[in-house]
Amino acid sequence: MEVLFHFIFELIIISILGTIYATISFITILIIGKFKSESWFARVSKKKFKLWFLSGLFISTCLFLYMFSYWGDHGLGDTSKVPIGHFRVVNEINSHDVYIENEKNKQLEIKNFAYDNDNLYAQTTQSGFNGKKGDYVVWNLRTDEWTFYNTKEDYLIDAEKHHYPKPTEFKEFFEHYKRHWNGWRLWLLP
Repeated sequence: MEVLFHFIFELIIISILGTIYATISFITILIIGKFKSESWFARVSKKKFKLWFLSGLFISTCLFLYMFSYWGDHGLGDTSKVPIGHFRVVNEINSHDVYIENEKNKQLEIKNFAYDNDNLYAQTTQSGFNGKKGDYVVWNLRTDEWTFYNTKEDYLIDAEKHHYPKPTEFKEFFEHYKRHWNGWRLWLLP
């Protein structure tokens, strides 16, 4: 049910954004049409409502498609997603279960994490969901490989060698979600 409500909310947001962007593009075409009397802009600006409506429909369709792309999918309902690069995401369900999933559909539950262009560094949970794999993991986003570290000390040894972020620099999922999806993305995209 949460997914349905969120989806309807997103459709409303898309229609509002489509209307705003169509109005801006329509006004721009009218202004350009004033300066070019016999140009394409002048002929098009005579069919004002049709131009405005079709541009709004086109923009809304593009925003709808964007919402389901890697760059725009932030989850629906009780799920949330943060893109971290190389078409990989960190997922969250029910505001507390955070996990990563590789191309082989293997999932790993994590707590706090940090990431850069090529790697995700995370503290794993101690639940049965993960088995006995290790307390820390480094996910190479290019090769889709997980490297496990049994203890914090093991991770810190490699962190020094390879300049990984320290566990004190890891943040919770919501901090990464806020940093990525707030700001201009919140106001200008669905």
